[in-house]
Amino acid sequence: MRRMNNEEYRNIVTPILTIVVILMFVLGCGATEPPLPSAPIPVPSVAITSPSATVPPISAASTPAVPAPSDSRTITVSVAPVSHDLPDYDRDDWRHWNDDDRDCQDARQETLIAESRSAVSYRNADRCRVESGDWFGVYTGESFTDPGDLDVDHMVPLANAHDSGGWAWSRERKADYANYLMYDNHLIAVKASANRQKGRKGPEEWRPSRREYWCQYATDWAPIKQNWGLTATQRESDALGEMLATCDEPTSLVVVSGTGAAISPSAPPASTVTPTPLPAPSSDELPYDPDGPDRDCGDFGTWDDAQAFFIAAGGPNDDPHRLDGDGDGVACNSLRRN
Repeated sequence: MRRMNNEEYRNIVTPILTIVVILMFVLGCGATEPPLPSAPIPVPSVAITSPSATVPPISAASTPAVPAPSDSRTITVSVAPVSHDLPDYDRDDWRHWNDDDRDCQDARQETLIAESRSAVSYRNADRCRVESGDWFGVYTGESFTDPGDLDVDHMVPLANAHDSGGWAWSRERKADYANYLMYDNHLIAVKASANRQKGRKGPEEWRPSRREYWCQYATDWAPIKQNWGLTATQRESDALGEMLATCDEPTSLVVVSGTGAAISPSAPPASTVTPTPLPAPSSDELPYDPDGPDRDCGDFGTWDDAQAFFIAAGGPNDDPHRLDGDGDGVACNSLRRN
């Protein structure tokens, strides 16, 4: 065999080595690891909960509805100026205290009975007059057991009602107002001195010293005026608004224009006082026959005897013996004891 010279050897080996080098380079590049990133790649966190802690989604139907805010109370009052040429107020035109149900308990006694926090006791067996009870004076926050310490106040005073339109009422309508028992706080038993400080004043001039009662005072005052067709002054209306601002429940005052001279009130419910069941005095229990000869106050030893005789004779609507000289529905005030 002929031996290859160097040149022939190079011509054969060189291409082979070239192919081998190329293959090694290609294979080496495929195995090279990629460079590490300069910053770590953020991996989203996944909250993993155990099956026992899985909470099902709350449906809209199971969500409690949020109650809509309730509308505030509204109280209406008619505002008009007071005329300066009104007739003079005469308390005698507003006859009280009457006994409309003829049970011998006049409107004052009925109020004392209704507002006592415990059963009242009476002066005697005829149960006409209250001897003692348990009353809370809402104007001052004091308690009382002796009715002599109390006045029965007209929430809207008679003179104030007169100036607000009541001056034009008939005497019968004035008496209805003065003895009205069908609205709880139209008549109210209060400390006598507080009532006398109040007098004929409206809330722009006088308010109870017990501030906690201001809301109730205003929510009684305004409806009484509105229901009886009475007006308020602008200052009075402003004062009522201030008092209503103390209410726990939002209460707004609606002011409307009034006439200033109501001829007749809007008709309140008819006074239908339920008579208190009491033993009616028989003629044997009376010192004199009510249908007999004329009697006067000097014939009676006590006021109770005179009043029982007065009722039996038809009082207070009829007074054939003229025992009720001042027309207040009570006989013989000269004998009357507090």
